[in-house]
Amino acid sequence: MSLLVNREAKNFLILFSLVLFLGVILFQVIAYIQAVHFRNEMIVHDYEIAGYLKQKHPELAVDIQEAFTADKLPDHLETGKALLEQSGYKNGIQLHLIPQVDKFYRSNKATNLIFSSMFVLVILLVVYLFLKTHYRKIDQYNNDISKIMNGEISTRLDDNEEGNLSKLAASINLLTASLYTHIEKEKQNRVFLKDILTNVSHQLKTPLSALTMYTDIMRNENTDNDVIVKFLDKSEKELERMQTLIANLLKMAKLDAGIIELNKSNHILNDIIKQVAESFETRLSKEQKTWAVKSDCKVAYLCDREWMLEALSNLFKNAVEHTRAGNHISVLIEETPLIIKITFEDNGEGIHPDDINHIFKRFYRSRFSQNKQGTGIGLSLAKTIIEMHGGFISVESTIEKGTKFTVHLPNLQNCKV
Repeated sequence: MSLLVNREAKNFLILFSLVLFLGVILFQVIAYIQAVHFRNEMIVHDYEIAGYLKQKHPELAVDIQEAFTADKLPDHLETGKALLEQSGYKNGIQLHLIPQVDKFYRSNKATNLIFSSMFVLVILLVVYLFLKTHYRKIDQYNNDISKIMNGEISTRLDDNEEGNLSKLAASINLLTASLYTHIEKEKQNRVFLKDILTNVSHQLKTPLSALTMYTDIMRNENTDNDVIVKFLDKSEKELERMQTLIANLLKMAKLDAGIIELNKSNHILNDIIKQVAESFETRLSKEQKTWAVKSDCKVAYLCDREWMLEALSNLFKNAVEHTRAGNHISVLIEETPLIIKITFEDNGEGIHPDDINHIFKRFYRSRFSQNKQGTGIGLSLAKTIIEMHGGFISVESTIEKGTKFTVHLPNLQNCKV
């Protein structure tokens, strides 16, 4: 049987069987002692009857002896039964009316209760000790697994014994080792990807800088050729787009590699958002768009200022890129006991329903906005940064009516993440 492979279960069954065997022997001995005791009580009872009859009828002494030693016939039973039942001496008679029987019952009742209670207690003790040892090991497994889940991936279940629980521990150790290997490999892959992107980005910066310089030189040359001016404008826009893409790729690579540690301190969110809006002020003025920041009070938050600035800038930039001349962009800051909300709302073109579930994917470009400039990384980058701060971003949008992005941040002064 597979159960007997478990040493603890095997030891328990052996001990339990031994206790039962000893219990059977003990009860046999007790039954024999009780039988001897009952025999002695019955002999005393017979002595009393014989003595009583002899005192009443001395002449029947020989007959009295024969009454207790001679073989009895069925007729004797019926005759004696009929005789004694007339005086109430029958099967239904109460025990206390027969002193020897009552005494035997009382003494053996206590003996049986003591020995049966002791036997039950021994069995319960054996079962308790087995279950205690068994579940103590299971509890230890749970604690070790919790440590593994909390990041102590190198923790092993210390169990080198035999049995099913030990096999389970070995399987968990194998799984832990496999997970550790995969995690290390994934870390190496992320670092490798980050290094590749960093090297490629640095290599691209040199030609991009050269192209930018050449474009500036060409623009400073006196020329009346409208075609050249038009192409220089396009070239500058594409160069600017490539520089933004490279910068975002570097940021995304650092986040993916897990090498970023947030340097958190208390900052006023109103000031960060004001800085974001002011960085787009020239563009907003040029594109004839208006903006406003609304808040009932200054809201302090424990965050990494640079990365929070990056996330909020991408959300504001997204609103700028998807609004037209005359549209308005508003930022609302709200604080509740448990959450802080930053809402970016515009009355621009909106997001198509087919795109609403994909806008946070990297490099996602909607077929409904192919004419818009962008790299498809900004919203994904913002989502990652906000999640690193323990929050999340929700979005609501209606075509040709506008879009609302809301950043939800846990109020760390009043709740624990």
